[in-house]
Amino acid sequence: MKPIVLRLAITLLAAAMINCAYALEKSTEAEAIALIQKAQEYLKTNGMEKSIREFNRLDSPFNSLSEMNKKGDLYLFSVDSKGYQAIHGKNPKIPGKVMLDMRDSDGVYIIKDLIKACLQSKDGKGWTQYRWPNPVSKEVEVKRGYIEKVAGVDMCLGTGIYK
Repeated sequence: MKPIVLRLAITLLAAAMINCAYALEKSTEAEAIALIQKAQEYLKTNGMEKSIREFNRLDSPFNSLSEMNKKGDLYLFSVDSKGYQAIHGKNPKIPGKVMLDMRDSDGVYIIKDLIKACLQSKDGKGWTQYRWPNPVSKEVEVKRGYIEKVAGVDMCLGTGIYK
């Protein structure tokens, strides 16, 4: 092999290995909870309207690789008691829709379970589990959704980690 072709092959192999290693790193429960805490703080500081705009931006640091989202696999979403979603940080087609009857590939009612975890729990927060596309791997994976009540309004703010 010519030296230039060999160097190119080694470079491509190294890049592929880095991408595989990155895709295997997934956010933890603690990182998901920390993201929601930062989002709750942002909401308190900036108000609902500005926060919804920020949380729906695909390039928001809440929804993309950033200092607060170190692995890039977290993003924000919201639900209210009727299944209305004002926020979805990865799919701009979802905000503004009622998604109450949405199910995963196993038939799990995703939004109903999130509402139950948030609004029917004693402390206004909780975890659920369902299957959902991972924005990094692009594969449908088991996801643990974390959801928390937003004080004073009919809204729960969530994110999730992939198993």
